[in-house]
Amino acid sequence: MLAAASSFLNRSAIGQSYTFVSQSGSQTPPAGSSKSVATVPTFHVGLWRVQHAVHKTTGRHVSVWSFDKRSQDVDKLRPATRERVMEVLKTEATALSRLRHPFILEAVEPLEESRSELTFATEHILSSLALSIPSGPRSSALVDLDEIEILKGVIQVGKGLEFLHQSAKKIHSNLNLQTVLINAAGDWKLGGLGLTIPLTQPDGSPTRWEFPTWDSRIPHYTQRSFDFMAPEYAIDEQLDPSSDMYSLGCIIYAVHVRGNPPFKNHGSLQSLRDNAGKPLVGMEKLDPDLQALLKSLITRHPTPRPSPATLSSASVFSSLAISTLNFLERSTFASKPREEKIAFMKGLKGVLDRFSDGLKTRKILPSLLEEMKDTQLLPSILPNIFVISSSLSAQQFASLVLPGLKPLFAIKEPPQNMLTLLDNLKLLQDKTDKNVFKEQVLPLVYNALESEQPLIQEKALGCVPDLCDTIDYAEVQSVLFPRVALVFTKTNILSVKIATLKCFLSMVKTLDQTSLTQKLVPLLSKIRTREPGVMLATLDVQEAMGLKVDREAVASLVLPQLWIMSIGPLLNLSQFNRFMEVIRKLGARVEREHAQHLRDSQRIEDRSTSNVNSTPLPFSANNRALDFESLVGTKGGIATPPTAPDAVPSNSSWEDDVWGSMLGESVVTAPVQETKAVSVIRPPSSQSLPASPHNFSAPPVRASTPRLAAKSPIPPQSSLRTTTTLDSRPSFTIPPPPMAGPRPLSPRNLSPPSQPSKPNYNVLMQPMSPQSGSTVMSPPLGSMLSPSLSASSSGQSFNNILLPTPAQSNWGTQKTNGDWARDFDPLA
Repeated sequence: MLAAASSFLNRSAIGQSYTFVSQSGSQTPPAGSSKSVATVPTFHVGLWRVQHAVHKTTGRHVSVWSFDKRSQDVDKLRPATRERVMEVLKTEATALSRLRHPFILEAVEPLEESRSELTFATEHILSSLALSIPSGPRSSALVDLDEIEILKGVIQVGKGLEFLHQSAKKIHSNLNLQTVLINAAGDWKLGGLGLTIPLTQPDGSPTRWEFPTWDSRIPHYTQRSFDFMAPEYAIDEQLDPSSDMYSLGCIIYAVHVRGNPPFKNHGSLQSLRDNAGKPLVGMEKLDPDLQALLKSLITRHPTPRPSPATLSSASVFSSLAISTLNFLERSTFASKPREEKIAFMKGLKGVLDRFSDGLKTRKILPSLLEEMKDTQLLPSILPNIFVISSSLSAQQFASLVLPGLKPLFAIKEPPQNMLTLLDNLKLLQDKTDKNVFKEQVLPLVYNALESEQPLIQEKALGCVPDLCDTIDYAEVQSVLFPRVALVFTKTNILSVKIATLKCFLSMVKTLDQTSLTQKLVPLLSKIRTREPGVMLATLDVQEAMGLKVDREAVASLVLPQLWIMSIGPLLNLSQFNRFMEVIRKLGARVEREHAQHLRDSQRIEDRSTSNVNSTPLPFSANNRALDFESLVGTKGGIATPPTAPDAVPSNSSWEDDVWGSMLGESVVTAPVQETKAVSVIRPPSSQSLPASPHNFSAPPVRASTPRLAAKSPIPPQSSLRTTTTLDSRPSFTIPPPPMAGPRPLSPRNLSPPSQPSKPNYNVLMQPMSPQSGSTVMSPPLGSMLSPSLSASSSGQSFNNILLPTPAQSNWGTQKTNGDWARDFDPLA
């Protein structure tokens, strides 16, 4: 059956123009919808099935009413009865299309009839009054009603009846809990017009009275309810408009007593006669003014009953809350002068707490949002909107309120609008998700920072600290900080300047060290004012920044600025002491961290030195060489075996052994002719030789100590002789090549003379006269191979020291002073 109904709706004009939200269960309106409205479940009003739908083009929310002709309740009826039921339903739909009044249910789409369905559409409704009254503790109502909303609804129904009686000249005659409907705005509307009785016929004659009947086999919705029927109609056979006021009194009673009418007649005319004129019971807990109203409406005769026009003058409707809702009625509020609207909006905030959340959301909020088109009213309207919004869910706020507020974020005049919005920025942030707040709400703060009003700028700056705790780092770094910095540089208002410094203080924990040192520190250094308020605010920023950036930035950037500001002429003693406290605090941090850094560096250096001393390494400044006597291999005139590098004493200086420490190999002792032996050191075969830190270009200084003097001529087999000069600087000279005899030992190998000789280098040195008993030290091999390194130490250039010359075949035993500059090949 439901499938057939859906198939028909899809084929009808209404089905093609509307999306049925209740069927799909979707809460998101289709394209073109102006705003999102919560989904209303499908419910029944008598024989009608009411569904929530949205127009596919305009996005308007409506309620589609449909009746299935093939339902079981109708199939079992006799043809005549079935026709009577169909006539009542059709009359109801067509009457709604003809009658137009704010408190009569509005028809949006006319009645459509097919073989199986009756369909029409009305304004969006939430429930019928019968479904809004909980009948028990376990039952739930579609709409929660409070006392103010009930009384307001009664007045609206009374106005609808007044139009029906005075203008339409009809009697409703079937007013009950199912024929009063509640729309999306919380207004009560008259429905169920299928059994209305015209007061006069088309020819002007009075309408004849119809005997009331009740048949339990016929659907109750298409029959007049005896529980709400006036006694004069059933007993006295009178057609009087006051009969509807009796029915209205029964509705008021039922709403307050869980849906029970004052008298249950069970469709019996005799019971109705018996209960007519009986006093009402069960009203002890009701308000006295309400009891008086019920007693005046539920009477045996229509005369004492108030008319719809005088109903609102009852004392029960004279409360401030009811008067407020009456003044805010959409039909009359728009036509009131602006001065009255402003005065009303200012006083509305004080009485909002008297209304329920549902009433404020459904009734008051829509009226306020409609008046936001007038920007002059905004300073008075916005506070009320935010009070109501505090009780809304995030989804309700995003769908109902935020679309109306977004255009206001860029409006700077009058300034009160932006001030009110900034005052409620926290609520805007709580009611929107992160992305929506960033894209739609944050522009409000940015526009306020660009305002020319200092009060607005100061208010916007006051919101920044809270924003820094909630928005992401990228937004603070790239958008918020530059805008606050721009205000800081341009403003000359003292309060705004201090407010920007407070913003910087809140940003210190968010910005990184690079931004602090490269952007914020230079910005603070441009402060020229010496007002104590500005200086103390700057001090707070510098203190927070000094605890975050590294010690180098504190020592070189932060502390110098603090010292300059600390001697400001306007500071008093306590303020100066505050500066000194921060300076000492940051200085202690620099001292502590830098001292720890130096200790760590010294520890690493000592550990490296210890590792080098425990392991033989090539010649370097950290190596310690053997003493001279160990180097030459004699002690006290007795030859001693050469000492291995591992046996180097820890207390010997590297200057005592130039070749041995640098070349790192054992000493080769050549044959000697005298009692004194001379050691010849082989350079390493494959090692990189580090540059010596000593100056080898200085002229040699002859030893004056007899212990160091040579006692025999230079043996023809030796190629090198070493000594230690008095000034502890190594010096060297080139021994003369022998004129005849065998080739001396090579420092690298002892190759036979038949092997091809390697190229020699002409080492140009200052001529030096040989003296008896003096020895000279040969230069370290590293200085000869890397003249630039030696030059860097001595300050002289050795670019021309090594010049290759033809190799010499023989060495002479002695040379004169002029022969010292001849060819010598230390690598041969």
